[in-house]
Amino acid sequence: MAFPEAWLNELMSRNEIASVISEYTHLAPKGGRLWGLCPFHPEKQASFTVSPDKQLFHCFSCKAGGSVVQFIMQAESLSYPEAIRFLAQRAGMDMPEEIDDEKLRREKALRDRLYKANRDAAKFFHSTLLAPEGLKARQYLLSRGIDGSTAVRFGLGYAPNDWDALFNHMTSLGYTRDELVAAGLCIRGRQDESKTFDFFHGRLMIPIIDARGQVLAFGGRIIEGEDAAKYMNTGDTLIYNKRHNVYAINMMKGKKLDELIMVEGYMDVISLHQFGVDNAVASLGTALTSQQVRLMSRFAKRAIYAYDGDAAGQNAMLRGVDILSEGGMEPRVIVIPGGDDPDEFIRKYGRDAFLKLKDSSITAVQFKLEHMARSEDLDSPDGRQRFAQNACRLLASLEPVERERYVPLVSERSGLSKEIIREQLGTAKPIEKDTHEIRLTPGAYRRPGEFRQRTKTETLLLAGMMVSRNDLAAIEQLTGFSYELFTEPALAAFAKRLKEAYSRSNGRTVDIRLLISEIDDAGADMVAEAAAKAEDILAPVETAQDCIRAIRREDCKQEIAAVNESIAAEHDPAKRSALMQRQMELIRMLRSLK
Repeated sequence: MAFPEAWLNELMSRNEIASVISEYTHLAPKGGRLWGLCPFHPEKQASFTVSPDKQLFHCFSCKAGGSVVQFIMQAESLSYPEAIRFLAQRAGMDMPEEIDDEKLRREKALRDRLYKANRDAAKFFHSTLLAPEGLKARQYLLSRGIDGSTAVRFGLGYAPNDWDALFNHMTSLGYTRDELVAAGLCIRGRQDESKTFDFFHGRLMIPIIDARGQVLAFGGRIIEGEDAAKYMNTGDTLIYNKRHNVYAINMMKGKKLDELIMVEGYMDVISLHQFGVDNAVASLGTALTSQQVRLMSRFAKRAIYAYDGDAAGQNAMLRGVDILSEGGMEPRVIVIPGGDDPDEFIRKYGRDAFLKLKDSSITAVQFKLEHMARSEDLDSPDGRQRFAQNACRLLASLEPVERERYVPLVSERSGLSKEIIREQLGTAKPIEKDTHEIRLTPGAYRRPGEFRQRTKTETLLLAGMMVSRNDLAAIEQLTGFSYELFTEPALAAFAKRLKEAYSRSNGRTVDIRLLISEIDDAGADMVAEAAAKAEDILAPVETAQDCIRAIRREDCKQEIAAVNESIAAEHDPAKRSALMQRQMELIRMLRSLK
């Protein structure tokens, strides 16, 4: 075990599973469990359950399951040690000084160095902004209406227009070349790998800071010249993935917010904060991700889009409003007149004008309807008809009360009467959601699927063994039982660990939750499925006996099929006779197992 058992038990106690999961999805009590919409796949009816007494979760649709550790691994797309560290920080616990895993120690040490390197780099960039060589960057900020206090609040800086200024500074602080490359601050030479260059140079530097205040990465904006990309951003590193982070989310900590304003870029955020709109954040890229929605939902329940009016911004909002809804946030959209972006609008017209736009923001459905209307020629009969048909398909997917709200809008845009629109709604097929747009990243989202039949039976057998020590002992004595019956590695490994835990416990209760929390791979899903089934088993020994028979029947059928193939291919009379004898034995065995 990588972490001391006593420490891990304390960690689990301080991170009560219902409390943790409630930060990601709403849970409601029903039948002795808590139920909610699964945060790992899109669904409209709750199939996700939490057992507070066992401290385990399980989704009956996508089969995700486990302890609070496995939940955080999936919800935050973290490795096992990262999830442990996440929960320790959440509970205010120090990590154990002695971790008996050299790989974990090395990874933790490197991670800590990368956080520190980014912090020191941010200090270097900020000091350079204030130095004489940062004059052009300061002038650029003033031209954008950004004053000194805002620059300090966001930790803005300047990367010197030099190829190795940062590298020389950081190595003087004791950082190695490999550490700086791993942090995304420097790169190796393409033609001569012995040389090292700064990744950013001649750019306004914008640190990306997580909710805990740690500098994860940087965005760099060019301030003069057109011969380079407008923005350069840190790529994925050990401590940073843009899909999992939100720019300026650190500014939201400690605030009581009703809503967040979602904008496209760093400068939009900074400009809105400069003018007093201090709940503005940005996704790190045009496309919003489900991980980002879960992060934002910890701070507010409503997200208001204020993206640019160009095609890219409009399409991003069309996708994003569904992702926000699936993540439990209420989406709305600000329509900015004149094609301005939020930064331009607020600098032209001020905070009050922007807040008026925010107060008149439209719902996701209205935004989609308006987009449909703009996509058709409503001056032509064909265009009005296509709009009305597409709009009715959208409305058909809504609840009746919400649907009625938009009938007048569709009627007005199409020129058709409300009665005709309602009649069309009676026959319209709902628009199918494109689940490809709302799927989480690999490791977080699982397609709703079923275990194969053999796996289901093995899972039920393990469930019977989980009920109690005495039941496990009785099941071990059943005719035909063997730990070799488990063909799924995760189930086989846990069954043996369960037996060992009972043997070591000296009569004490075995903590199933703790055993599951130590599983550091996807096998926790199957084990959690077994734990969920164990709660409902009234006769564990009889259930196990049925499972053993079912498994042995399946093995017999498979062997009979293999023998039949061998008989058909065998030409030696003696060998063929032996195979036929084995065939009859298997058939008799199969009959006896019915």
